Amino acid sequence: MDIIVIGAGPAGMMAAGTAAEQGARVMLLEKMEKPGRKLAITGKGRCNITNLKDWESFSPHVHPLKRYFKPVFYKFTSEDTVKFFNDIGLPTVLERGTRVYPASQRAFDVIDAMKAWLERLGVQIIYNSRVVEFITEGTLERYAEDNTGNPAERCAEDNTENPAERYAEDNTGNPAEGKASGTVKGSSVQMADEVRIQSSVAKAADSANTKNANPLRIKAVKVADANGQIRCINADHFILATGGMSYPGTGSTGDGYPLASALGHTIEPLFPTLTALMPVNYDRRLEGIQLRNVRLDLYTEQVLRRSEEGELFFTNLGIEGPIGFRVSRQAVVALNKGQRVALHLNLKPALNREQLMARWEREDMPDPSCRVGDAVGGAGGSAGGSAVGGAAGSAARSAAWTAVGAKSRAEAGIRNDRAKDAKVQAGAGSAGPDLPLRLKRYMPEALIAPFTKYLAESGLHPVDGMLSWVFPIASYGDWARAVVTAGGISMKEIDLQTMRSKVVANLSVAGEVLDLDADSGGYNLQIAFATGRVAGKHSNGV
Repeated sequence: MDIIVIGAGPAGMMAAGTAAEQGARVMLLEKMEKPGRKLAITGKGRCNITNLKDWESFSPHVHPLKRYFKPVFYKFTSEDTVKFFNDIGLPTVLERGTRVYPASQRAFDVIDAMKAWLERLGVQIIYNSRVVEFITEGTLERYAEDNTGNPAERCAEDNTENPAERYAEDNTGNPAEGKASGTVKGSSVQMADEVRIQSSVAKAADSANTKNANPLRIKAVKVADANGQIRCINADHFILATGGMSYPGTGSTGDGYPLASALGHTIEPLFPTLTALMPVNYDRRLEGIQLRNVRLDLYTEQVLRRSEEGELFFTNLGIEGPIGFRVSRQAVVALNKGQRVALHLNLKPALNREQLMARWEREDMPDPSCRVGDAVGGAGGSAGGSAVGGAAGSAARSAAWTAVGAKSRAEAGIRNDRAKDAKVQAGAGSAGPDLPLRLKRYMPEALIAPFTKYLAESGLHPVDGMLSWVFPIASYGDWARAVVTAGGISMKEIDLQTMRSKVVANLSVAGEVLDLDADSGGYNLQIAFATGRVAGKHSNGV
């Protein structure tokens, strides 16, 4: 076999087909029973294939260092991705300006189109096949010297059409068991015990030295099937595209990291990103609420780090949705450092405080201190209801509201005194509806009860609460619900023009297994397709 690609996700399928287009004999190994399992659930099952932003607009969405992706982006742009799918028979549509989806709105159609493309090119796809070890040339020599079942002889033969022989010395069904452990450079709190680095049997002492006159070469892979049966498959070149750690139910369980580490590659710290952020004392009444056209500001150690506008979802795991995901990476990094993290939700980002306050006061409604359910009674009601008109009245009432929040809770407590608060008069002196009814003009009804609770606890004027609803963050979602893995194989050890390893002579790397990740909106899939395309193009003829 000329080339073996490990992993049939978007990067692996793209790499395998591209290599076959160059005339190579290609085998694609996938440990699951179907290709593209994780691809099938992207974009809520619709698959946001790519984003048509130019590099200057695209690059801010790439992490951790956008410069590593720039050469690859220009070799296979977002426009190239769209043309590729159109050429293989998948129509696409453009949404929200720059986001590209299959015209059918079905992620499975993307998978089916790529699978059909691979079949036309003659790519041999072997399912239920998990690569457990790279066999290097040094390993083969050692096996030959030990004369244990003659595995070197078996690997020396190109028996890829029927590579079913088992290693006589290792028939446990778990060939990684008992092997020496390596290390991962750094890890998140959640990763400390989750990644076990397996060592190759004969890892060369200088394998990580890129200046080595005789760089490490892979001769074959050791593959386990669904029953634990082991076989050895030879190839001239290998492409590692095993994905990350997120959504492990789709087969994304971090298999590539120990394989790469055993060959001498550095694994940068791994942590989930595009994941939920769980607020402190999360109000479960928020679950299921979806908000549009809102802004989310990320603060760490009380410093503004990032702002995003768009859609936000409250789920059983906390704050999610496009803008929640986009700020999650920095939030997770800060949380893992033990820093204070808070999200400030602006429900009315199109209006500044003066505009929103003017709108609030124009309406023939009671004073902002009128709160029902969680309303402040006693001294709070009278203090907040001072009849002062105009701009001065606005400032006075806002100050009174804040003062009430600090004082009344200590002196009078929080009272559910609907009748009394409903009688509080506005600046014009006329009575009006209570606060919950008034808030219906500004937010979904399901949001009102949690919001009024927040006002009672914070002592904020309703306008200030709408412009900055603060959610201190306690934790983040684990691998089971994270969309993307941050960290991975160091990009410093990859030739950015070819995606070939600088550590191993005949290895290329593509996709999420690399230390590249991006925001939601088609950016991550473009990384996968582009790195896969470049890796496949430069993998033959070695």
